[in-house]
Amino acid sequence: MYRSTQKRENPWKREPATPDLSPCQLRYVRELSSTWPKFSNFDCNEYLDSDTNATVLNASPSVVALISFSVGVQLTRGSGTIIEKHDDAIIVLTSANLIRRPTSEEFGENTLADDVTVHAHLCGGDFYREGEVYAYDFHYNIAVIRFSFIPPFGPAKVAKVAHIDDSIDVHSSRASHPPFRLLPHSASYKLTPGNRVIVMGRYFAEPFEPMAAPGEYRLEKTSYDCKELFMTNCKITRCGDGGPLLNSLGELIGIAFFNSVSTPCLPINIACKWWDHYKKHGKRFRPFLGFEATHLFAADLGLIDRVIHNFPDARRGLVVEKVIPDSSADLAGLRVDDVIIECDDKPVQSFLELFEMLWEKVGVPTKLILVRAGDVTHKLLEMVFVEGTSDQLNSWPVHDMD
Repeated sequence: MYRSTQKRENPWKREPATPDLSPCQLRYVRELSSTWPKFSNFDCNEYLDSDTNATVLNASPSVVALISFSVGVQLTRGSGTIIEKHDDAIIVLTSANLIRRPTSEEFGENTLADDVTVHAHLCGGDFYREGEVYAYDFHYNIAVIRFSFIPPFGPAKVAKVAHIDDSIDVHSSRASHPPFRLLPHSASYKLTPGNRVIVMGRYFAEPFEPMAAPGEYRLEKTSYDCKELFMTNCKITRCGDGGPLLNSLGELIGIAFFNSVSTPCLPINIACKWWDHYKKHGKRFRPFLGFEATHLFAADLGLIDRVIHNFPDARRGLVVEKVIPDSSADLAGLRVDDVIIECDDKPVQSFLELFEMLWEKVGVPTKLILVRAGDVTHKLLEMVFVEGTSDQLNSWPVHDMD
């Protein structure tokens, strides 16, 4: 006997209170929905549960809609997050796609569009024009826009930032390492595959409502040049590009980039490190590591077994997946499948942690302790990491309109 099965309906699905459409809704349906749809055009974003709604409403005052112009002609739309608020200005973090020179090629130009200005719509309908492109970096695809204002500034607020701790112990029941080390001013949020996350945006047309796309953090490899990206299965639309990635507490943990399949995000750890350096030195900066790596817990089970067999205390570390030819890592003797466990006598617990360590060590001799499958002793490599050059910038794909 066969039992018929049906896909479980969303228990939060509900009928609209009335079929009547407001003027704003009519404009959206007639003029905007086909070219610039909202997140709610995807079924998975249409009926949000109460926890998601509470998170979104709490974070909403820090999320803005952005419209960019080049020589007075509209470029594109996106979203952003208020990361600083001063007596006479707010600072918004967003995607550099907002300010790139337009192109018909597969990948975007790493060039600022001519005479760029940006307008912003905030929570409550406040409107600010002539935003200044204060800083940008096409390598990480991020931009900082400064909007001047005359107080009072309405309901806008600065996002609460939580640096990601993405470390996982392969012997979690026997973990003994100290907690993930953070910058003095930052809070920490433990992020593991399967954790619930939300990408937010704000729509650029009246009534300038917040948009939300709940999903999960996934341990997927990105096809982008930027290997520092995290992947989620959130479904967003183009006008959410540059919007915040939130954890379940409504804290800012990343910057989301539009993709028609899944949503990659730059961890806020990297964005904050970059922004702090820019504010201090007035210039962009990016370390060139010369290798790509993933967490030990995400490596092939056979490799983990061989490593643990000879090094039973190797609970965390980074498995080298690729070494760039002629890089400092290559010249020092780093190999694919090496497991980096220490950097200058400090245990390496995650890639984000190592990235922050090496940011401060560019140009300085650095010692890496690693284990190599088949060996019975640790290896010491010393290398000097260098700053990335303009010919090493990441490429970022250009996506068609939604």
